[in-house]
Amino acid sequence: MTKMDLKLIVMILLPMCLLVNSEPNGPKVEGLITIPRVTRDSHWPKLRPSVVIALLCRNKAHLLTNFLGYLEEQDYPKDRISVWIHTDHNQDNTADILRDWVHQAQYEYHDVTLIVDDLLAYESLTINKTANLEWDTARYEHMLKLRQAALDSARKAWADYILFVDSDNFLVNNQTLNLLIQQRRPIIAPMLDVKPKSAYSNFWCGMDEKGYYRRTPEYIPTLKRERVGCFEVVMVHSTFLINLRLEASQQLAFYPPPQDYSNALDDLLVFAQSVRNAGLKMFILNSEYFGQMMPTADTFATLDAEAKHFEGFKLQFLVDHKDIPYSRHLEKNWPLEDNLGFDEVYLINLRRRTDRYERMVRCFQELRINFKWVEAVDGKNLTEEYKKSLGIRMMDSWEDPFGKRPITNGEIGCFLSHYQIWEDVVERNLGAVMVIEDDAKFEPGFVQRLTDTLDEMEQLNLAWDLIYLGRKRLSGTENWVQDSSHLVVPNYSYWTVSYLLSYRGAKKLLRQKPLTQILPVDEYLPIMFDNHPETTWKEHFAIRDLVAFSVHPLLIYPTHYVGDDGYFSDTEPPEIWLERHKIRMEQRKERERTEL
Repeated sequence: MTKMDLKLIVMILLPMCLLVNSEPNGPKVEGLITIPRVTRDSHWPKLRPSVVIALLCRNKAHLLTNFLGYLEEQDYPKDRISVWIHTDHNQDNTADILRDWVHQAQYEYHDVTLIVDDLLAYESLTINKTANLEWDTARYEHMLKLRQAALDSARKAWADYILFVDSDNFLVNNQTLNLLIQQRRPIIAPMLDVKPKSAYSNFWCGMDEKGYYRRTPEYIPTLKRERVGCFEVVMVHSTFLINLRLEASQQLAFYPPPQDYSNALDDLLVFAQSVRNAGLKMFILNSEYFGQMMPTADTFATLDAEAKHFEGFKLQFLVDHKDIPYSRHLEKNWPLEDNLGFDEVYLINLRRRTDRYERMVRCFQELRINFKWVEAVDGKNLTEEYKKSLGIRMMDSWEDPFGKRPITNGEIGCFLSHYQIWEDVVERNLGAVMVIEDDAKFEPGFVQRLTDTLDEMEQLNLAWDLIYLGRKRLSGTENWVQDSSHLVVPNYSYWTVSYLLSYRGAKKLLRQKPLTQILPVDEYLPIMFDNHPETTWKEHFAIRDLVAFSVHPLLIYPTHYVGDDGYFSDTEPPEIWLERHKIRMEQRKERERTEL
């Protein structure tokens, strides 16, 4: 065998040995170089999908600080997010707020594009602070073109996804974007709630032959989360994610409408038709609480009305949530606080209930109201010696109408908390004050409605001692105060969640020395304006001339009722208020049987 033959053999066998040795379980040939097997790319970190978040903002200055605050809290790499914003036809400072935000936030995100086009006009669009927020064909067409511009921008940027978010939708769950992407659906929306509770949300389960909404049996169980998961639906809107990596998604369009589209020009209906034509499906995800959405803009007569509703929305939201975030990139300008014309606004709060205190502080900030904290007397700390030192004696004839029990230490502490305020009013010679307990929930437009009531009282030259702002009416039809559109004469009522009190009223409440025959404070007040059904209790107080009125409709309600999730009483032990709830439910069922 020649040297040439050996070289030829080596050249043939060497690649074969290398191939054998490249297999992890193959035989090892000593003296030969092995080539390691290439590791699969799944072992290496991958970049997260790139997302364009598209925002269309118009006349939303009153909520942008909060809306952008929630957007900033999304737990998703910001260098994988581009933000596309368009705003036009503003009658407020929406554009200025967005410019400020972009100036500060642009370096956090992969890209931020802001298009401000306040000069863009089409004749039929007439929006101002007093006109109805009407939607006509021209406005729908304008909306379709804007959504298409956002979609085109995302495609041009080779984005993997585009997330449309209406600027009055609040993504409270900071995992929203992650959870939507994980579902791997072509078009998917997080189910958003509406407060107060409503049958409205950002999806449809059914659609009629003309493409309009049709209620189906699946809708309410889905809305109430009685069925939980990811479900195919015929329509999602307001906030939804589109997967742009799918070949079929390249067929999606908002404008121009599909050639086979023949219904009214509406961005929801046009897009739904485009989805069907592309052979894609839409899904709603309700496995978690994702956030809130405001009612549609045409619900409100004016922009001012929408702003006031948002104020009420935030106050209601704070009942169940610790706080509402504000954008880190926008200056938080709290307007100057005042007392609404009162000498003092008292907040009654137990020192140990810091959760309630913090919520009320946020509410007062939103309402721009200055207040004075009053440490409530804690019934848990009341001793017999302390009660004796105050001269407290129980009213022998009093028992709880529901539980048939004597007064609790919690109820005594509540009475003393109000009593110390009455004393403070008299000692400091205060003309008029507001008293609020820490479980108060303010109604929308609270400040304006209260101001209107006070103005009317002044015009009527109304003499008053106490005015309920919140209460539980227990009996009978109530009469309007003559020439008033805000006040009624109250019948027997419960609760002291909030009321106005004059100097004269405080003196009358103290004059009867109620600590010597104590009963719950919400029983004492109706006795003092002589509208209480229990004659034997009234006889303990000789002079019952408190001049009392109540606002109507009420301006304040308690945050929770007996039986509600989250309800807790600091005046009654659980076994008492649970029994009270049971009795009330039985009474309600009896009334329903009687009505039937």
